[in-house]
Amino acid sequence: MIIPALAQQPFASISNATWTSTGNNLPFWMTANQEGIIRAGNPFLNLTDVQAGMAGTPVSSALSLSWGARAVAGLGPTSYSQVNRAWAAIAFKGWELKGGLFPDTARYSGLSSTNGNLARSLNARPYPALQLSTGRFRPVPLTGGVIYFSALYSEGLLNDNRHVKNTRLHHKSFYLMAVPAGTLKIRAGFDHFVMWGGTSSSDAIGRMPQDFVSYLRYITGSRGGDDFPETDRLNVAGNQLGTWQLEAEKKWGSTTATFYLSHPFEDFSGVNWRNWPDNLMGIHLSFGTGRLIESVVYEYTSTMQQSARGNALYRWDENSSQWVRQEVDNYFNHGVYRSGFTYHRQVMASPLFFPVVVSNGISTGTSSTRFRAHHAGMAGSLPWHTGWKGIITYVSHHGTWARPYPAARKQVSALLGLHYVNPAFPVEFGLSAAADMGNTVPANSGICLSVTKRW
Repeated sequence: MIIPALAQQPFASISNATWTSTGNNLPFWMTANQEGIIRAGNPFLNLTDVQAGMAGTPVSSALSLSWGARAVAGLGPTSYSQVNRAWAAIAFKGWELKGGLFPDTARYSGLSSTNGNLARSLNARPYPALQLSTGRFRPVPLTGGVIYFSALYSEGLLNDNRHVKNTRLHHKSFYLMAVPAGTLKIRAGFDHFVMWGGTSSSDAIGRMPQDFVSYLRYITGSRGGDDFPETDRLNVAGNQLGTWQLEAEKKWGSTTATFYLSHPFEDFSGVNWRNWPDNLMGIHLSFGTGRLIESVVYEYTSTMQQSARGNALYRWDENSSQWVRQEVDNYFNHGVYRSGFTYHRQVMASPLFFPVVVSNGISTGTSSTRFRAHHAGMAGSLPWHTGWKGIITYVSHHGTWARPYPAARKQVSALLGLHYVNPAFPVEFGLSAAADMGNTVPANSGICLSVTKRW
């Protein structure tokens, strides 16, 4: 289903879609980056999706209000219902305070494998959070309108069934944008996440520190105090992760080209670029609306190095004349926060970090964090009020440094969708087909039919 962002006027829609597949699960791109509305384990699913909201309603010249809601109900071998969005926001001169369940905005025409950020995708359900942000890029004083900044500060709660109950999730970001010319924009910054607090299911750990002094240790990336687990005292408090982000955008008439790079970090490795070969690199081309091809995305992702020297978990130390274990990363997994960077058993980072390992109904992270992937997507318009979208991904998974796969597990996943939207017709129709081929997950294919009514 293709659901647009909320407009500046009151908005409501109801959609019903039916998926069916040849395997035990739906194909990868029918479930990934769907805000977690499609749960695993359903080879057949009928889903009703209800949305409503309003964006940017002015209260005064400086004050505006927004809100949004989304609820879904799925019927299949495993039926369920859930609230995916329930949020409200108030903005004063653009500065915004938002609370509730809310997703990020889709970027790059919705064609990216991870919304352009390795740690910040649209794959999982939104978690409850309170967020203060600049709302948009704002000019830096005394720079003559050449340098701008944006920032956000958020605190959330991971209230699903997980190894550390009621894990808190801190998120902050800061970006600078340079506009040296009207047709060129360069953006650079970071997203920093910290999983902190909560109560571990392990008796040896129990309740994690969450007083104010400990909170300062978490958000500043400091080492844990005496009341922290040993790993946090030796390394840093909580599960620290994030990305460095770089983006360059250039316009030529109706064409816009955007190059972007997302570089992951875990604790201090990655912050200092010791894992410099690991990146998502992508390019997005936009050609305007009403064309056969309106936008194109290509991405290459590699997470193979993870701060290791050479191509092995152990390295020869010439000083001690013996083999020593390397201090390597395991992106988005963690020893204390064992459910990893997941929410409701779905990865909050790039969905290419898969498969999620589930034990007794609880996520224990992902079994493969080392992979190489090529991803491409296109979207455009056809005659007769029809839009189209196609994506294809090749990924080669290698497990983790601690538990490598004996041989690479390779996967190709693809999706092709059509969407009929005629302003003179009362409803919209969608049709999509997808397939998986390879040995990471079983070969699979499926189709989806949807009908949507908007107000």
